[in-house]
Amino acid sequence: MLLALSLAACSNATEPQATEISTTVAVATTVETTTPVADDTTTTSEEVTTTTVTGDDVEERLNTAIDEFLTTTLTPGVTVSVLRPSPGGEIEAINIARGLREARGDESVSTSDYFRWGSITKTMTSVVVLQLVEEGLVDLDAPVATYLGSGWAAGYELDGVDYGDLITIRQILQHTDGFAEFAFDLGFYALASTRLETPFEPQEIIAWAVERGPQYEPGTQYLYNTVGHIVAGLVIEAVTGNPAHLELRTRLFDPAGTTEVYLAPQESPPEETVSGYVRGELKTALDFVPGFATYSAEATVGAFYNISVIPQEVLRSAGWTGGGVEAQAEDLARVFRHEFTGALDEETLAEFVTPSEYSNYGLGISVGEFNGYESYSHGGGVPGFRSHAVYVPDLDLTIAVSANLIPITPDIESLAIAIAEVMIDNL
Repeated sequence: MLLALSLAACSNATEPQATEISTTVAVATTVETTTPVADDTTTTSEEVTTTTVTGDDVEERLNTAIDEFLTTTLTPGVTVSVLRPSPGGEIEAINIARGLREARGDESVSTSDYFRWGSITKTMTSVVVLQLVEEGLVDLDAPVATYLGSGWAAGYELDGVDYGDLITIRQILQHTDGFAEFAFDLGFYALASTRLETPFEPQEIIAWAVERGPQYEPGTQYLYNTVGHIVAGLVIEAVTGNPAHLELRTRLFDPAGTTEVYLAPQESPPEETVSGYVRGELKTALDFVPGFATYSAEATVGAFYNISVIPQEVLRSAGWTGGGVEAQAEDLARVFRHEFTGALDEETLAEFVTPSEYSNYGLGISVGEFNGYESYSHGGGVPGFRSHAVYVPDLDLTIAVSANLIPITPDIESLAIAIAEVMIDNL
């Protein structure tokens, strides 16, 4: 069960620390300002200008918090981007990368490095679906079958009832669809290990979930899963006639003024992501699961398993519109902020951030509170990487953090909280 939770997009698994891994902290830091993102819906790219910020002790306090996180968790490297309003009304970006690209290497991680952000992708897919709702092309309460055709999930049965044609768009965005999570399933990883060089197609992931059947009657409970947002990706393609990665780019990435955000596997960054590591019982499992075990000798770095040495096709394809984004931290933060400051109209934004009756999760976003301020956040976890993003609307504060290790104890959300505390103390 710990293996499953370790790979979950929003897990908080714990395990022994890997004391033999080097804890050397290397540093790469930039602090920049950019022009603000428009607060109304736009389909044009944001013009970006950059200048250096000086005379601010916030950076030193952030470095201290990050170093403490690296030392405590033994994470090789971390990338951080914080967006905040400057006194002049612009949006200031504080970008910090600390630690190492490889656990036993000597190359510092950089703010221009690419990390995998996992399920933070779900927020982006949800926003694009909600844009289609605004345009009258999708109805939140219509069955998915309206767009994918009757029988798209035939055999999705519980107690003799086939729910395949009954699941709605709202349910797949708020995780009340009853789908199982493949990241929670040892059998799925055993299957994946037999085809590491063969990408998963979205329909294969959905077929796996349909065969597993509903975990409960759809629409009556909450169970976090990635399958529903993969279904949402197919809905985007069916409605627009375009590949999902292009729709995310034209509708969200470009309007946010970003270029270094990519949806795998159809898109790839110009450089490989930093090396990603797993540890604890998860490493033990990979050492014995067929396919993964073949690479154990090469992948083993002390108590870590370097997933970057194995073929990446399966790892990069399984999550797709539910977890496939690879990006530089600042551009990830820009896209996340734009979801709340220009991508949707007021009414639709309210739908996005309204939790269901079964959880604190809205239509692709977690709703919470920090120091009295409402916050919108999402975690991300894929083999080798653990990430977190949060937006505090009252402060127009955005934080995006990613580490090249999973599981992490304490979880990476603790770093996002520490960063938020620094920023709020300096209001």
